[in-house]
Amino acid sequence: MTRLVCPFCGPRHLREFEFHKTVAAADAGAFARVYERVASTELSVEHWQHVGGCRGWLEVRRNPSTGDVLEIHLVGGGGEA
Repeated sequence: MTRLVCPFCGPRHLREFEFHKTVAAADAGAFARVYERVASTELSVEHWQHVGGCRGWLEVRRNPSTGDVLEIHLVGGGGEA
């Protein structure tokens, strides 16, 4: 993972983005929401901010084992990038 696609700015180098947190699965218990950083080895849902551009917040779904980005959505919005 060396690039992310911002819904506003298009493809950008990873250094323009800042990782904020890993989001727990909807059905996760209290322990998992606080302590687990990766829900599974195949899927991680993360919040990132485009600090070197539009400052938008992104929800990035990726495979933490391979680093492959599966989906990117605006936090609180619709559009997939």
